[in-house]
Amino acid sequence: IESYHGIATLDSKNCVKQLFEETLFRMNKPIIPKACKPITHPLDIEYFSEYSAPIMELIHSSQITNVNSTNPYFPIMIYALIRQLGCENVVEFGVAEAYCAFFMANAVKDNGIRFGMEKNMYYGVDILNRSEQKKQLDALGLPNTIIQMDSINLTPETFKGVVIDLLFLDGCHDDAHIFHEFITLWPQIKGEGNGFALLHDCYGPGEEGCRKVINYIKENKFPVEYIQIPGMYGLLMIRKLEGLDPEKRFWHD
Repeated sequence: IESYHGIATLDSKNCVKQLFEETLFRMNKPIIPKACKPITHPLDIEYFSEYSAPIMELIHSSQITNVNSTNPYFPIMIYALIRQLGCENVVEFGVAEAYCAFFMANAVKDNGIRFGMEKNMYYGVDILNRSEQKKQLDALGLPNTIIQMDSINLTPETFKGVVIDLLFLDGCHDDAHIFHEFITLWPQIKGEGNGFALLHDCYGPGEEGCRKVINYIKENKFPVEYIQIPGMYGLLMIRKLEGLDPEKRFWHD
């Protein structure tokens, strides 16, 4: 467009047509993200050969593990949410094979590049040793801190000084662990409508824990918005509204 600056006297249709033709001429090969490569995970090759899904296949071309069979779509949505909110610090309980960790760590890294944030971090907590998964994330240059612990021993000191933009609970699914993780870190989640707690399996093995969290929120009259999304065992999304002025107008302040 800049190359045509100052020639407004030309017919606009011809101008756009010429610019378009020159662009096509210069694009002698398709623009493909450098990070993309053919799917190499055996289970994914089998899946995509049977059920064609070009967008999903492209998204997973750089994944470090197979598509998660019980949670294949929510992590992609979480990536988009982290980017949309411009999150700096995100925390996940239940690293497992780092399927979701891959999306979350990429999201905070991409935010750092886009908005000039230098200390963005993905934090993962798992009861098992996930050193191999950490090596894979490190190899991709993704900001990550992996903590091995039983989350029932979680205290406010675990993430002292960390303001959490997004918390994702998908670790141990008994109600004691889910409830303890939530009530311990809720005070550290960003307010004013900009912080989220996401709980997977609200219609699955984590249902009782999620119900306990919802009842706790209602009993204590926490200012929140929440929704439970069905499918793939469900996802409970809680938005923290503490500190948000209900009369604030965001358009043309």
